[in-house]
Amino acid sequence: MRARAFSTVVAMRRGACPSLPEPMPTGDGLLARLQPLAPLTLDQIAGLARLAAELGNGIVEVTARGKLQLRGLTPGTAPRLPEAVAALGIDVPQGFPVEVGALAGLDPTAHFDPRPLARAISDGAAGLVPRLAPKASVVVDGGGLLRLGGLKADIAVGAGAGGRVRITLAGVPLGEASAQATGDVVLALLESLVARGNAARMPELLAGEGIEPLRRRFGLAAPVPARDEGVDPVGRHALLQGTFALGVGLEFGQVTAATLARLADAAAEAGARHAEPAAGRALLLVGLTPEAAAGLKVEAASLGFIIDPADPRRRVHACAGQPACAAARIDTHALAATLAPLLEGRDLHVSGCPKGCAHPAKAALTIVGLDEGAGLVVEGTPRDVPARLVPATRLREAVQDLLQKDETLMKDLA
Repeated sequence: MRARAFSTVVAMRRGACPSLPEPMPTGDGLLARLQPLAPLTLDQIAGLARLAAELGNGIVEVTARGKLQLRGLTPGTAPRLPEAVAALGIDVPQGFPVEVGALAGLDPTAHFDPRPLARAISDGAAGLVPRLAPKASVVVDGGGLLRLGGLKADIAVGAGAGGRVRITLAGVPLGEASAQATGDVVLALLESLVARGNAARMPELLAGEGIEPLRRRFGLAAPVPARDEGVDPVGRHALLQGTFALGVGLEFGQVTAATLARLADAAAEAGARHAEPAAGRALLLVGLTPEAAAGLKVEAASLGFIIDPADPRRRVHACAGQPACAAARIDTHALAATLAPLLEGRDLHVSGCPKGCAHPAKAALTIVGLDEGAGLVVEGTPRDVPARLVPATRLREAVQDLLQKDETLMKDLA
């Protein structure tokens, strides 16, 4: 469920996330991020793989929010990337994005098509962009198989009861409204953020005004609690018109350019129409017959992609780590690969530093790289106080021992 964005083009601002025109320095060079406005053709996927090899270090990533990243760019190659991406026919947002799921308009189980509402919000908020916080975010989730409920957002819009739309502010349910009224409520909330300054985010607005006054302001009742769950993007998903999408996972969100190009070739041979980067570090290959999806699944597995949502690697969150990130204090991928088979259904987060870029939420066990060693955090985040500090030289042994013990020890450590 790639968070496809609708946006009006405006200038990038200080404090914004890395982009094509403004890549971010990392340990392995410059990192550029792009979020295509439309599904990618397989030729475009192959073209991005070629650019990753020619202009970067040959590593392509799909992030937790379903955005694409090219790593290892240099001061000499990075300025060439925006024009090269445009030459592939890929349009990207450069202003305020409203994110929708990768299968928007294709999922027969969705409660509504989120694209018209997302476009209305994006157009209405265009003039607010220079005065909003650079990372202010709005998500519109139409429901169905693949959900965006796990993404952090200042304002999240999703399916409510009786055809209405649910509005949530920084994880706090606000209320439900008609689809027509929802756009106006969202724009008014963005105006309220602007009134608090160009660095304000939704938690600040909630702390200042309170959820109940905001409900009364918009005439909304407290919503009935709802489960906001979907399926893992990895696997086969039925679409409209009798076709299927095959979701494949990227181990720790990364793939080499050569492997991605081979997947694009295999998908084209299988008859896929296009590809969708999906939230959850996955790639959806869309427009397949059941037989073609089965054959492509075997080919994807041979290329090293994750094809089973029960694969232990799907429960591991790991940032780029050393040596790719200058802030990282540990080799996250090597450690995560060693520990993934030992998880026994629990989530593991391996973070190179306390920022927790790969997974901002809690995990059963979090390993965080620190100057004084590695911290082990139980049922927490990399920003929490570690229950134990372990020298880097003993990290694998200590964590393997911890994961092999029972839940009582995990709770004792917490």
